[in-house]
Amino acid sequence: MTAVTAKVECTSRSVGWKDSVALTFSPDYADGRNAEWAEATPSLSLQMNVKADVAEHFQLNGKYTLTFEPSDD
Repeated sequence: MTAVTAKVECTSRSVGWKDSVALTFSPDYADGRNAEWAEATPSLSLQMNVKADVAEHFQLNGKYTLTFEPSDD
């Protein structure tokens, strides 16, 4: 299996428990960017809680690429 990529946008940032930040990502709908895996309107839901220093790498409305590939374990 080859890798599948998903283009996403950070749609929410909120303060989490202790020193964490909750990040929510949705598909990037612009220009058919997810046509590789979505036949129509892409649907994807991703939320992750990260350490505050890691959250600095993610901006609200920022665009990112997720890569899905098989794991060796």
